[in-house]
Amino acid sequence: MFDLERAIAEWRRQLAGGGIDSPDVLDELESHLREDVQQQVRLGVSPEQAFNGARQRFGQREALKMEFKKISEGRELLGKVMGVVCIALVAFIVWMSGYTFVQMELSPPEQVVAYAGVVFTLLTACAWRYAVPFVPVLTNRRQRMTVGLACIAWGVVFTNLFSNYILPRFDNGDRQIPALGFWLVFPIALFACLGLAFMMSADDRRHWKMTRNGPVVSHE
Repeated sequence: MFDLERAIAEWRRQLAGGGIDSPDVLDELESHLREDVQQQVRLGVSPEQAFNGARQRFGQREALKMEFKKISEGRELLGKVMGVVCIALVAFIVWMSGYTFVQMELSPPEQVVAYAGVVFTLLTACAWRYAVPFVPVLTNRRQRMTVGLACIAWGVVFTNLFSNYILPRFDNGDRQIPALGFWLVFPIALFACLGLAFMMSADDRRHWKMTRNGPVVSHE
């Protein structure tokens, strides 16, 4: 009787024996193989036939080259996204700080509130890489992208809720709202960094040296 899991395990061993020694690359290829098999099975193909067909397609040299290219391009794109997000956050914070502190006269308590928002946001944007190793690794690329984008979107939603429902409660005619406004970008920075961490594969983290000894890896 055909055992799909055993067949996939043997397929992985063959790839490893052929020189593909990166666990993350093997995970990526296995994920695509499983998706191919599942799609064929849903169309009525037997698991054995679906696996053999997927293996033949993935076994072609050009197909493997394409998979390596997609993984490499995904890593490069993620690196660019991380750079753009960090630069945008820092630029926005600097602009917002300069505008408010120059154009408005804040009282000492308001300055403390404003500076605290600036400091926490900058720390999040600049030091998030040290928290990445503690974020679980999702081996499925589609799950990584979905969870990561959901985190980024939630940061924007949370900031809008904060702006529309919390800030108005502090409006007593003075400058408390501009001071508290420095905290508006903090949830965006926090959830954006968390989302980017979830988007990173284990190999990405090793590539950028964002790992720790004995990382916990989720095989969802």
